[in-house]
Amino acid sequence: MLSKQQLCIVVFTTISGLTTSYLIGLPLILGFAIGFLALTIFSIRQGTDRRTMINAIKDGASRTQEVIWILVMVGLIIPTWTMSGTIPYLIEQGIQWIHPSYMTTLTFWFAALFSMMLGTSTGTLSAVGIPMMGVASLTGVPLPIMAGALVSGAFVGDRTSPFSSAHRLVADSTGTTVRAQYRYLMPTTGLALGSATIFFIIIDYIGNWQVPQSALQLDIYREHFVFSPWLVMPAVVLIAAILFRMKTRHAFMLSIAVAILVGSLLQDVSPLAWLQSMLHGYTNIALPALHTKGLLNMVELVLLIALAGSFNGILEQTRSLEPYMSALIGHNSSMPQATVRIGLFGLGLSAVSCTQTLPIMMSGRNVLPIWSQRFQQEHLSRVISDTALVFAAMIPWNMLAVLCATIVNVPVHQYIPYAIFLWSLPLWTFIVSIAKSARTHSASLATAQPKSDAS
Repeated sequence: MLSKQQLCIVVFTTISGLTTSYLIGLPLILGFAIGFLALTIFSIRQGTDRRTMINAIKDGASRTQEVIWILVMVGLIIPTWTMSGTIPYLIEQGIQWIHPSYMTTLTFWFAALFSMMLGTSTGTLSAVGIPMMGVASLTGVPLPIMAGALVSGAFVGDRTSPFSSAHRLVADSTGTTVRAQYRYLMPTTGLALGSATIFFIIIDYIGNWQVPQSALQLDIYREHFVFSPWLVMPAVVLIAAILFRMKTRHAFMLSIAVAILVGSLLQDVSPLAWLQSMLHGYTNIALPALHTKGLLNMVELVLLIALAGSFNGILEQTRSLEPYMSALIGHNSSMPQATVRIGLFGLGLSAVSCTQTLPIMMSGRNVLPIWSQRFQQEHLSRVISDTALVFAAMIPWNMLAVLCATIVNVPVHQYIPYAIFLWSLPLWTFIVSIAKSARTHSASLATAQPKSDAS
């Protein structure tokens, strides 16, 4: 177990290293390695034997396998969808079906509905985000704005859908049921959806987006690809596989296989061209808007995620955070004060741990005994869902944010100002906590009033 001073040093070095690396353009793994090294040294000095440390590192890294698989699949699915003609075809269909005047508003709601069905932000961004970013590049919508609309919509389901693993993890961590949690999430869900809708309507009104004539014709795409309704099959297969609760990585693999089959038949792509595209990404001088990254571009991110998993493994093995949990919300704090403290704790954990899972679990399981003595545990579910769960997509080096940025091909710091659904939730949950606290106080006064009159 680390001392308070050691823990502060680990947190400071980790966040400083990551922030510095991100700002000056160095690989994030270099900045994160500084914090990892500090945590390892302090843990050994505090008595953790090396065998236990090695096991903690291995266990932590192994827990990131699913995320690593998804990242690898993203590195493969984007170039295969492009090479097969699926993305160009979906871009053409998107331009025809989505009115450009309401481009970002409709995109937000389109992504939100898909994410509620799929229950996954990465699956939604892959199925909806990839083609819509192509539409944005042709219709004049700034890519960060479109990315913000897509990420906002994708996290509607990631946070709220009963099919979402993160949604269920919050319920498990706070000792409540999905049904009860869903009811308590409705106020802030409605407020955040309303805020995002109004925001994107204003953006669309100011932007006054117009589709260029060249984009409507897409003659240059048709010169390089054979268009056919069969090109929607990779996207349909991906959506169907996730709806039937197939593992995400298996759904991606199946979609990639279908894209290769359809592309080989329609576009006459050779095996060597498929291999080169999957490794290095799709490039075509005549179609710069379709350039993508490949599998080899994901190596650095895979290493970062594995290292972040090892970091979390050491934190859990040494139980370095547990002694400080009881003081987190205090014994005399009001619900608004406790809401702020838990939100800040979730933000700090999201920044240090680089995961979405650990902040949810730590904010739930460790705070629950103290919280439940004074407040309803369903409100703790609301606070965690509106803070720790969504913060993961707002921190540039968090694994989930890295995945989102990779899929939409827009840096995190560029799409965050427009992902209003994410950063409005902490504000709305604080306001709801104030309202709940005020109602509770009024009810207690009303109950005590007859007693004082009788005396």
